[in-house]
Amino acid sequence: MIRFKETLIRQTSDVIRWLDGTGREGQQSPVLSALQIELDSDLPVKGLSLLHKPGISIIWRSQLPDAEQLQRTEAPGRATETQMARPTETPYQLKGTVRDPSGTFNPRSFSKNCGNNSYPQIALYRSAAGTRLSQNKSLQGILRHQKQPGESIAMPASWALVTLQVNLSSTGDSFIFNAQADIDGYFQMPVTRLSVAMLSAGFAAELSVKADKAQTGTAFPDPDQMTAMRIALADSGVFSDTQTVLAENKNHRLKLGFVADETRVSTLELNSP
Repeated sequence: MIRFKETLIRQTSDVIRWLDGTGREGQQSPVLSALQIELDSDLPVKGLSLLHKPGISIIWRSQLPDAEQLQRTEAPGRATETQMARPTETPYQLKGTVRDPSGTFNPRSFSKNCGNNSYPQIALYRSAAGTRLSQNKSLQGILRHQKQPGESIAMPASWALVTLQVNLSSTGDSFIFNAQADIDGYFQMPVTRLSVAMLSAGFAAELSVKADKAQTGTAFPDPDQMTAMRIALADSGVFSDTQTVLAENKNHRLKLGFVADETRVSTLELNSP
């Protein structure tokens, strides 16, 4: 009697890493929320399925060309490393949408090249309600697109991305912080580890914005496809690539804003370069 022993080897096509893009750059942590992910129905690659775990989504493929599948061998003995080696997979584009039912993170669409375990990273940005602040230190603002002829009101810059770069004069250190506006253009950026003492020896802080003028707020945004905008304080008409950010010492606490002695959230206007 001849006995056969088969070993089933199932390999992942790729692994998506979901990262929290809000706050200080370089300190991104995994998104542990239970995300709802929907792939586009017209993907060129068929037989894809996702297995979700905290912070990652594993991509499985049930349909592969013969040349990209592990090959069966009937030779006796243990399989060699060459026989078990993963065939090279043709890269493919994965497109879809992701949302967080808890509301901690804003929804987004995505388009990433996948395959051969390239481990693509996709950043999600916290909603205003989901933003964690340290000692209430944050930079807030409202973003509006410059009103165009025929428009009765300035349209909100829904889902725009904001980046703050702070350069310290004393040490030469540079800190970058990121956040995303909500559907109404309001943003709240946490500035963790910045303090009055750090800025007392001199600093420069500039805000830049990326947005999608065609975004009405109803469709899922793709932050990776947004483009740089020019910025101005509302009704000033003076646009530039960045907006200067001021810092004040309020009761020994750091307060950031765009206008000295600011008592309300400033509105910034955007237009395309």
